[in-house]
Parts: sequence; C-alpha cells; structure tokens
Amino acid sequence: MRVSRTALGDDDRISTRIVTAVADAEGIPPTEVTPPLYRVVDPDALNQLFETKWAASEDGPHVSFTYCGYEVTVKGAGDIVVRAADDSDQERVV
Repeated sequence: MRVSRTALGDDDRISTRIVTAVADAEGIPPTEVTPPLYRVVDPDALNQLFETKWAASEDGPHVSFTYCGYEVTVKGAGDIVVRAADDSDQERVV
C-alpha cells in the first residue's frame, strides 16, 4: 500500500480525514465507507480533541481504534496512520 503524509489544514477535521483515508485504502468514495465512523468512535470528540493547542505538541493526544478492518492511529500533530488490521506491513500515513 502506498504511504503518504499530508499536513492537517485549517479547515480539515480529523474525522473527515479518517474516513477519507479508509476510503482511499479501500479504493471507494468516502460516502461508501461502512459502517459510519460514529458507530465506532465519537467523531465530535475526536475533532475537539485534535483541535486543541495541546494536540499540536509533542506530548499531544494519541488515539487508536479499529475501523472497517483497519487499525487507525491518530497522533497529536494530525498524522493519521491507517494499517490493515490483518497485515501490519501495509500502512498509509496521511
């Protein structure tokens, strides 16, 4: 799987980027990702957590969960790592 890194823009929401990263890994549009993210984790809480000044620091939050067969890890600087749950060698960093 291709690995890429993008910076979190001012208008980007972590929840939207997670769904987009999983959709990219699956090769489908974000609107076709099922189940919806809110069935796995609270997207509003994630957005609020990663919009704080603390989130951008080295000691910022670190959240991991399984979504659509992927291990999703969100790190304080806004990096999102999407790794196939059954294959730890394949990952996508966005």
